[in-house]
Amino acid sequence: MMPPALALFLLLTWLERPWDRPPPAATPQVDTVLRSADLQRTIDGSVIIEADPKPVWAAAEDLGATPESLATVRDDTVFRPGDDEAWFQIWQRIRSTGPEALRRAGARRVGFAELFDQPISFRGRLIRFSGTIHRLQKVEAPPNGYGIDGYWQAWVEPDGGPASPIVVYFLGIPDGMPVGMKVCESVDLVGYFFKRWAYQASDAIRTAPLVMAAEPIWKRRSALTPGGTFIGGVALAGMAGLVAVTAAAIWLADGPRRRRPAGPDVDLSTALAGIETLTPEESLRRLEAEAASPDSDRLERHS
Repeated sequence: MMPPALALFLLLTWLERPWDRPPPAATPQVDTVLRSADLQRTIDGSVIIEADPKPVWAAAEDLGATPESLATVRDDTVFRPGDDEAWFQIWQRIRSTGPEALRRAGARRVGFAELFDQPISFRGRLIRFSGTIHRLQKVEAPPNGYGIDGYWQAWVEPDGGPASPIVVYFLGIPDGMPVGMKVCESVDLVGYFFKRWAYQASDAIRTAPLVMAAEPIWKRRSALTPGGTFIGGVALAGMAGLVAVTAAAIWLADGPRRRRPAGPDVDLSTALAGIETLTPEESLRRLEAEAASPDSDRLERHS
């Protein structure tokens, strides 16, 4: 039984090899370190005044906040007071729209490079991408009049690379989703791009695209064994089928013997009742008598 099952498993494993996709080409790494440009002052001690905000050219209905509030958002910075108005307007838009409606909306699918290189173009726009959450934790919201106490902050490695995070804030997460500093969960995300955000990494101040969303679309793992593949599942099913067929064949082959009717019980004394039993002495006497009889002489002459 086991040799055919092992042969089937090896065959299916061999067939799986041509189906394996070649490893994707290495994605060029993006330098996310924030480098402050040298300030050229013509007068010592002069004060640098922030430039006027650049307007966001888009229809208001296509944005998560008003163009005026989005224009005050600054890239390559931490959260600033000037970000608050657009920040909470987007949260209001997400909460009033709902996660299901956002998923059905015509969000543009983007990658890391697009968001990182063109933050002004995508500011306040609804975008979509996929990736793997590696860190998911609850953070408190600043005091506000919108009834928002906190959010879920996720660090997402985007599909297709590079190995640089996109930071996503959620209003909620699905029930049962793992949380913590070390998770590995595949998700699809639909949300509004906010800014290129600066954060303190272990080696330097770096920047990352920041997205605001209702909740992740969680791709729950299969109930199969960890690391199991489709071919492996087929192989196990085939082995189980072979075991079942072999057991059925043995059961069927043993059927006639199981169905043979048993004979009636016979008592040994009853079976021997018609058989005459003699002692050795009686048997010898009978043999001598038969040898002395006339019939015995005739038999000897004929022989």
